Amino acid sequence: MAALSAGLARARDGAAAVLRAYAGLLFARSPLVGAMVLATTALHRDAALVGLAAVVTSLLVAPAFGIGREATREGPYGANALLVGLGVAHLFAPGLATTALAVAAAAASVVVAAALVALLARGPALPVLSAPFLVVLPLAAAAGLHLGLPLAAPPGVAGEPPVAALAAPLEALGALLYLPRWDAGALLALALLVHSRIATLIAATALAASLGLLALVEAPIDPGTRTSVGLNALLAATALGGVWFVPSASSLALGTAGGLLASLLALGLAAPLGRLGVPVLIAPFWLAVCLVLLAARQRLADADPKSVDFAPGTPEENRRYWVTQRARFAALLAVPMRLPFRGAWTCTQGVDGEHTHQGPWRFAFDFEVRGEDGKLASGGGASPEQYHCHRLPVLAAADGTVVAASDALADNAVGAQDLVQNWGNHVVVQHAPGLCSLVAHLARGSVRVRVGQVVRAGDEVGLCGSSGRSPRPHLHFQLQGTPELGAPTLACRFTDVVRVEAAGERLGREVEPAEGDTLRSVEPDDDVARCLALAPGTSFACEVDGEVERLEVALDLLGRLVVRSSRGATLWCARTREGFVAFDVLGDAGSALHLVRAALARLPFDGRAGVTWSDVIPARWGRSAALRLLRDFVAPFSSREGVELDYTLTRSPGRVTVIGRSRSVSARGVPAVTTRAELSERDGIVALEVRRGERTVRAVRARSESAARGRPVAEVAGLAPQTSGER
Repeated sequence: MAALSAGLARARDGAAAVLRAYAGLLFARSPLVGAMVLATTALHRDAALVGLAAVVTSLLVAPAFGIGREATREGPYGANALLVGLGVAHLFAPGLATTALAVAAAAASVVVAAALVALLARGPALPVLSAPFLVVLPLAAAAGLHLGLPLAAPPGVAGEPPVAALAAPLEALGALLYLPRWDAGALLALALLVHSRIATLIAATALAASLGLLALVEAPIDPGTRTSVGLNALLAATALGGVWFVPSASSLALGTAGGLLASLLALGLAAPLGRLGVPVLIAPFWLAVCLVLLAARQRLADADPKSVDFAPGTPEENRRYWVTQRARFAALLAVPMRLPFRGAWTCTQGVDGEHTHQGPWRFAFDFEVRGEDGKLASGGGASPEQYHCHRLPVLAAADGTVVAASDALADNAVGAQDLVQNWGNHVVVQHAPGLCSLVAHLARGSVRVRVGQVVRAGDEVGLCGSSGRSPRPHLHFQLQGTPELGAPTLACRFTDVVRVEAAGERLGREVEPAEGDTLRSVEPDDDVARCLALAPGTSFACEVDGEVERLEVALDLLGRLVVRSSRGATLWCARTREGFVAFDVLGDAGSALHLVRAALARLPFDGRAGVTWSDVIPARWGRSAALRLLRDFVAPFSSREGVELDYTLTRSPGRVTVIGRSRSVSARGVPAVTTRAELSERDGIVALEVRRGERTVRAVRARSESAARGRPVAEVAGLAPQTSGER
């Protein structure tokens, strides 16, 4: 039985790999899209069989050649072999010799693809795309002619389409499979629509632009050239507007421009290549994409449109990820800054402060400590020692190297200032090129670091004092672009800061302190942290709508924490001493990982009761299928793609409950979205629930068949390790 199950699993994996190769022609990964493309090739039965043989060949040759499974599944191998196989089948009459040539050419395309990956992806960092097909097919065609293989008959004609104006666009799309027919194009258009509504919009826009441009040309253009122009335009536009750049109005414009460039290349190459007897194929598409990507590297900033420099998904997934990540983590600086102190301090002078934070030094902060009575000092504040902040530890705000340090000056008497040694005792830390932090007015003899020493965020660098231009003890903090003492300031926001207010404590993702704000850092609590003890190598299970889903915690190749689902979904997340953050989920929309993303978007491991925080979840969750489809078409033109929720944490012995409520409300006046996560120190996540409108999805602790006898065998999302007996 075990052998049979293993065999069935291998067969499913093999079938999925074949279908992903077909889906790759439309820049997709979905087996469903691949099945639709495979069905379209069946309009030419003989070619369909040869194409299938070519794909299977590539999937056998790649591992035998030593190419890893992941690279085979995600790389250019299967799709290029499919194009080569279909090309050979459409050039030569069906028969054993044609099939043998196609199989040999498919095997060769794997080697060429691997070589081009090494040459292009790791050198100039250009995509391989269809380059292996463009190299191998002409060679295979020449070999077939040399061997005397009979040429194939032209593909059949499908007749007139229901809408005459759609004939040219659909024929151009059908030409991707060597079937310049409206019925083949219609089937591929449906597959593209299932894959991505955004990609469909981009492809349609580019087709309309390129074919419309041809319609303005008075010179006669043969149908073959027109089809080639349209095909290359839609491929280039789809790749640029929806794959290499985050979908937006600007990426749509860039994709259309790239499509027009591909059209121009197709027109320009048609005549010279035709004289050599070489077809244009989809070379203009590859050239246009490479040219635009190279040109984009000259931009001063990677924005508008934003390149996809993260784990890619569908165009819709890419857009949702970027928009929500920008809303959640729109850091002003590449290096996150922590508060330079422990406990709660009050900002007594902020940006554009009335005393000294003006002009080049406007982006600076002064911090002091208030006592329980709200005062900064006891006993009237007659001496520095009476101030609550005096000689409290000052910390490094981020990792870096000490570039300046001094602590020889004595504290001033209260009310007095040293205007010669303006900054007093200080420490300057360089965190990155062009980014330094300065802490000033430190106590005499208190500096704990030396120049050249490497420090980590939170390391103690000195004690708060009142040296320099400081009429009373306080801590001055600023960011600056150079190590020079007192250089002009840079704007700064602190990461993961808890605001202490009369109404309660609230965690802020990025905070620019204002005068009067009382702030503290997250104070980790081991009891809360144990409720979400993610450990790579552990696995767990949960039940959603009666279906058990197995999840596994691991580290990806970049060392990032991921949770992978048996349903094909992946959650990227991070767990630090301060808390847990769920970044994004790609894959099956029904996976429990989407519930984790919503109900546990962020969990600070803070030990204080009553801390609240906010976060953003994708707005797509919970919408009806029809509304999601319609929303996808207008998503590139919208600046909103998320729902903001307010979260609260409550504790009881051994348990934590996190409840989220959206700020937007329904027609009944209740939150449009609510979430609930129940955790325990023993079991981890006990239950997850997300409700939007009338729809509620819940994940609970899974139990196997033996659980009916009262013995749980699946460790649910508490992520507790499996024992060897459970494997």
